[in-house]
Amino acid sequence: MNYLLETERLRFRQMGPADIDFLAELLSNPQVVRFYPKVYTREESFEWIERQMGRYQEFGHGLWLLERQVDGTLIGQAGVVSQNIENEVWLEVGYMIHSKFWKQGYASEAAIACRDYAFHILNAEKVCSLIQPANIASQRVALKNQMKPHRLVQHYEKDHLQFVVSRSDL
Repeated sequence: MNYLLETERLRFRQMGPADIDFLAELLSNPQVVRFYPKVYTREESFEWIERQMGRYQEFGHGLWLLERQVDGTLIGQAGVVSQNIENEVWLEVGYMIHSKFWKQGYASEAAIACRDYAFHILNAEKVCSLIQPANIASQRVALKNQMKPHRLVQHYEKDHLQFVVSRSDL
């Protein structure tokens, strides 16, 4: 298997059609996607995979699957995604962990690795995370990732807090 990133406990790899069972379970879990527009069907989960594969081709990055180093168990996804935020292109650090693996520090570990990837591999000067105001757990992850609240923005017709960290902040 070709891994893009590795941390102490995680491996990051591209997702593909063979990962549909895990992605469909992840994206159909109401707890996991409660801050997303909806619960996703299996077909929509497959479209999600295709969208990431398109991002890999176009940009060389996107959301990647997260595997635990110790046993190869899939636990979620994280990555770096280009986003148009109020007519400006940003690199967003995104993360989604299956609820079975919450409160173990995986989201923070993955987010920090993605931030470092954006700075050291993609040569970004700044990155952000978009988080709905009610999503306190995700805000905690952003703070652990050295991000600070920057502004309130509209994204997919909802208010999001844009947390930002610059390379010079680290």
